[in-house]
Amino acid sequence: MADSSDGMSFEILAAGIRDIRHDIPRLLSVLANKFEQALPERVHVTRHSGLFTRDNSITSIILEFDNVHYMLKHKAGRLEPLRQKVVHDVVLKTETLNFDEWIAEVLQQLIQESHHNENIRNMLDRFLTS
Repeated sequence: MADSSDGMSFEILAAGIRDIRHDIPRLLSVLANKFEQALPERVHVTRHSGLFTRDNSITSIILEFDNVHYMLKHKAGRLEPLRQKVVHDVVLKTETLNFDEWIAEVLQQLIQESHHNENIRNMLDRFLTS
């Protein structure tokens, strides 16, 4: 169970991320960078690429936690936050969330995981101090 300092950290993290949510490319870049550093085995980042393009923008971020996957897609200038219920690598249900719900659930998962994973704990500390 999370203690009160986790709850306060959670609120600070969520507020910091919500502050940049209107700058979608920056938001996706920040989230992808942080998640790739802390959870390389659980995050999948898709970048736009092509033979004649210099655009290497992020089109989606997927975070995998046990039976739940959180996906953030960038489509037509908008964010599409999704939660997927997964059992034995089969997606049973996909739900669209609003961004505030999505980030709150992801950060709650990260806080829970941080009790067992030093990389995640360090990433959360960096979020708070940067």
